[in-house]
Amino acid sequence: MAPDEHALWDERARTGKNAEEIEKAYAQLLQAIKRVDPLTIAEASGGNYKGDGIPRVEITFLHSWLVLEFLPYRVRSGHPEIDTLPIKVLMLQHLLAAAENVGTTVRVMGTWIDCRSLQHGAMLGAHFARSTADILNRFFKLSREERLLRVFRWGGKPLDLGDAAYGFKFFPRLPVAFGHWFGDEEFAPFSKILYDVSASNYMPTHGLVALTEFLLHRLIEEE
Repeated sequence: MAPDEHALWDERARTGKNAEEIEKAYAQLLQAIKRVDPLTIAEASGGNYKGDGIPRVEITFLHSWLVLEFLPYRVRSGHPEIDTLPIKVLMLQHLLAAAENVGTTVRVMGTWIDCRSLQHGAMLGAHFARSTADILNRFFKLSREERLLRVFRWGGKPLDLGDAAYGFKFFPRLPVAFGHWFGDEEFAPFSKILYDVSASNYMPTHGLVALTEFLLHRLIEEE
């Protein structure tokens, strides 16, 4: 199985080979986030501002947490498996996108859409569906007990959707769902990746794709 985009960028960052692009993105995003008030960052993302010690915003990420510190500006993580430059870049992209929603009516709605309905998702949708179909099928072929173990390990929970479904939160205001329908005499079995209708207001579509691939690969890597 080909590695996910996160794994490729993480390898570059750790080895220093062809890592200039991801390092440049991290530096640019840190500069951009400096222009946003820390309290606004916390409010917009559903994170928690802490003023004791080093001023920071703490935000949950799947089963763990990430921290944006302000003296100096940097991102820390709660677990080694997410202590990677690509995840830090994705967190900063999310925080900047979320901050743009302050003062608007944007909020998580609890209505699911697929990738093709995201902003600029029409171009990515078909390719993304094909590239993730095999991983989803392998995940849903696991026993229910094994699926639950892996879902709980990454901070997810079962959902009342289709014939089997599990929900996760990349960040407090950025949920994702993996659903499966068994099919019948008329329809073949199929699986879908779903996002809240507000997702494009909280993360660029390419960032959602990267986060989703990261999670899917982690869910089946112990297979």
